[in-house]
Amino acid sequence: MKQHAREFFHVPPARGHRIPALRVAAGIVIPLAALVLMGRTDLTVYAVFGALTGVYGRVEPHWLRLKHQTFAGIIMACSVVGGVALAGSVSDWGLVALSTVIAGVLSLAADYLRLRPAGPFFYLFAFTGSASIPFRGALWEAALTTAGSVAVVLFLGFAGRLRARHIDPRRGLREAEHPAWRRMVVHAGRYTVAIGAAGSLATLAGLGHSYWAMVAAAAPIAAADATRGLVRAVHRTVGTYGGVLLTALLLTVDWRPLQLAVLLAALQFVGEVFVIRHYSIALVFMTPVALMMTEFVAAKPASVLVTDRAVETTIGASIAFIVILLTTREQRRSGRPAAPVQGPIGNVLSGTAYAAPSDQSAKTA
Repeated sequence: MKQHAREFFHVPPARGHRIPALRVAAGIVIPLAALVLMGRTDLTVYAVFGALTGVYGRVEPHWLRLKHQTFAGIIMACSVVGGVALAGSVSDWGLVALSTVIAGVLSLAADYLRLRPAGPFFYLFAFTGSASIPFRGALWEAALTTAGSVAVVLFLGFAGRLRARHIDPRRGLREAEHPAWRRMVVHAGRYTVAIGAAGSLATLAGLGHSYWAMVAAAAPIAAADATRGLVRAVHRTVGTYGGVLLTALLLTVDWRPLQLAVLLAALQFVGEVFVIRHYSIALVFMTPVALMMTEFVAAKPASVLVTDRAVETTIGASIAFIVILLTTREQRRSGRPAAPVQGPIGNVLSGTAYAAPSDQSAKTA
């Protein structure tokens, strides 16, 4: 316990994090600024979801990053299209049921494809968020916006490799073996139970954004072992509380659309700088992005947003905490950590959500 407390207040140096963070921020601000200038702020939410593809493979070699971001972008686009297609036509309980099944399937897909960040967290956010936001445009417009945003991310992620004279794709595509299917199925089962329980409890409570509870439950499950999962649940709760306070402060300003686009990119940049180093600090800056990305199309009172987010994050993180405790009892008794469901690059406090850069990979632009 004392060791975890000391780790909570320790922030490692920002070695090798700024360039990947800058890429992610650029992937957000470019499509958002384009849509604002075109007068299509109704599509900005889908552009942000597509831009979140940039968090995948952030410290991997260029060819491996391109491979993983392509897979992640396809899944992200499908998640958005599925959510938009169901928007306004699915009940709260229907959304919980669909999200539970989808999370389990996408957990298997993400582990099989060895995508990092691990698990269905971002895809679930894209699906549930798109299904919960009213959209009067055509489905193809949302799909094209997401795909265009993904294309920007792919270009930014591979741009550094274009400077090289000799390109050998085989050198940058080496990956670890696939995880054992049994481990992947158990991992997917944890997601299914935690997300289903969190969504059900939030719906029974009559909260306005029950999908936030499901997303909050997904994040800690990605951790590689029991200790990291439990610690990550605490970090998510504490960081989100700080994030909702920052959101309340930011919502006192009447942001113009272009200013809001730059603000969201800047917040995501700071969050990405800290996400491997200290998950709670990262969430202080990432939470306003999740809360304020809908301000382009459906502004809501700050009190409603921050209250719902705080309560539902507590529900989701608590459910995840319980699920991890119940499903890892044998592991904790033996005192051995579970073998991580991940690729060759190790992870730190945030579990398998983000890969920590090694000396070599951190230099990859």
